[in-house]
Amino acid sequence: MNEYGYPLQPDSQRTLRNLFVHTTRNVLLAIIYLLLSGVGAIIQLRRVNKHEPPLQPGTFHPKRILVIRLDLIGDLVMSLTLVRILKRTYPNAEIDLLAIPSSASIVTADPDIATILTTDPNIWRRPKALIQLSNWLALFALIRRMHSRHYDVAVSVFGPWAAIFTLLSGAKRRLGFGQEGYYGFLTDSVAGRHWDRRDHKHEVDYCLELAQAAGATITPEDRIPHLDVDPQAQRDVERLLEQEGVAADALIIACHVSSHNGYAKRWPVPYWATLIDRLIREEHAVVILTGAPNDQPLIEQVLQRTHEHPLNFAGKTSLPQLAALLQRANLMITGDSGPMHIAAAVGTPLIAIHGPTDPALSGPVSPNATVLRNNIWCSPCYKAKGPADCRFHTTQCMKNVTPNQVFVAVQKKLDSVDDASKQETSHEH
Repeated sequence: MNEYGYPLQPDSQRTLRNLFVHTTRNVLLAIIYLLLSGVGAIIQLRRVNKHEPPLQPGTFHPKRILVIRLDLIGDLVMSLTLVRILKRTYPNAEIDLLAIPSSASIVTADPDIATILTTDPNIWRRPKALIQLSNWLALFALIRRMHSRHYDVAVSVFGPWAAIFTLLSGAKRRLGFGQEGYYGFLTDSVAGRHWDRRDHKHEVDYCLELAQAAGATITPEDRIPHLDVDPQAQRDVERLLEQEGVAADALIIACHVSSHNGYAKRWPVPYWATLIDRLIREEHAVVILTGAPNDQPLIEQVLQRTHEHPLNFAGKTSLPQLAALLQRANLMITGDSGPMHIAAAVGTPLIAIHGPTDPALSGPVSPNATVLRNNIWCSPCYKAKGPADCRFHTTQCMKNVTPNQVFVAVQKKLDSVDDASKQETSHEH
């Protein structure tokens, strides 16, 4: 990594290797698409002259619904809007969720979800996975379990893998975006696909569109994701804070320095160090660094540059405990990351620093969120076709957001929170 915490520019040999891998992958995906589309054509022929009732509460009475979201943490949190609306629309139905194992535990406290199923389709990207018996046994076990649930409808929230699992689930009706699945896999399709630049829609709005296609009536409040926090996780976090000597009335600011879907979404390491020192010195805050165990090398770079002493909680919390910690915090500062969406969904005041990604498409959906970004000519550049890496290897869009800009935003945010709490106190009296 360079002094900003970003990877060094790849050499020509590595660039050629990446190009070969990318080209080979696209060829294989094209072959798979043709094969699965052939399967879908056969399925479509078998449905000819079959007429199903519309997905409406008056004519459709599901007992079990499967929602499939095989993506990262932030995407899963935003998809909870769909779960909540479906439960309101079909209150007698049990709603199950199929998610990847690394994300699923964040929603264990959600009262609207009956059963959480997990699978990681990314393992099939590795050729050797095809010859490992354990992978096939796990897949068949999942299929048997889904079939035993007798789903009336399965909803593919995003991507071709989700569309495949709607078919494997054995659901009678299969809903999703038509251009994201394979021909014939969906019985009820919504026109278009995610991340169509002509739409310029936020991720949450795609979830609302699916909910409407499932027969739901949408309200303005439905656009704000809400995450239920596990009470046991809250107690665990209070115990952890007490062990670290954090006072009950301390000003806690959580900082998430990493991002797991592209290095260009990370704010520079020296900037974090400068900001953290000012937060501790001038705001007398307890700064807590959050992250997974594999974020430690990046966090160590930050800690080596700080003069003050923030708390490092990376690897010390589970996902439910992270949600509880962010709910307990007075403020969170982060780039575009999964914890950003967690903080927004638990109602924590939030400052989100954006560069390659467009906050209008994937930013925090919360009245308590402030987005900081620099309108450099090449930003936003992220197209959701891979990691958010800078094609110029400069990440200038993130460097242009200075520590002082963020610190001023922190002061404004803390002042607004203080004003709001004073108003609540005056109303109570």
